[in-house]
Amino acid sequence: MYLQGEFDFGIPEPPWRPKRPDRAFFGLFLQPRFHAPFADLQNQLCHRHGIVGKRLSVERFHLSLRHAGDYRRLRSKVVFAASRSGRHVQMPAFEVTFGHVGSFPGRPATRGRSPRHPFVLLADDGPVFELHKLLGVEMLKNGLKAPDHFVPHLTLAYDQKFVPRQPIEPITFVANDFILVHSLRGLTKYLFLDRWPLMEAS
Repeated sequence: MYLQGEFDFGIPEPPWRPKRPDRAFFGLFLQPRFHAPFADLQNQLCHRHGIVGKRLSVERFHLSLRHAGDYRRLRSKVVFAASRSGRHVQMPAFEVTFGHVGSFPGRPATRGRSPRHPFVLLADDGPVFELHKLLGVEMLKNGLKAPDHFVPHLTLAYDQKFVPRQPIEPITFVANDFILVHSLRGLTKYLFLDRWPLMEAS
């Protein structure tokens, strides 16, 4: 007879996971050719504004288009509804331009925990709003929620410091497709479930 704890000694604690660890969302991800300029800008802005918290890796840089829900376990019926929504959306490829940087309120300070503000690039007006709208229409048709609130942004880092919104030299990437993502919250891991190309702009 033995105690299970004897065999767990020295094993690191598992990562924290929220009660609803499975998130589904639609997003625009940077193609590799845009990684270097966005990574350089991340370094410049974090240094300029004294951001010393956790930075996102450039491979995870994205703009969230629509949130399809947080779940205890992502079920196939949700994936089916989201995929059906995505494949009915058609529009040309387009540019996304970020002309401002700043912090979102994020998590406030609580007992024993520091505040955690997302430090983000904020997108200018453009076709990304049309893609957000078209996706919302299809999501509602397929039984998914689709709130109207939308602030297109790309998260660079998380930090205790709050940086007011301010202009930057604009930076742009081309959106050639959009992706349905299964985010494993707490594990900083994305699984790409489906992808739809945007038509080449004429």
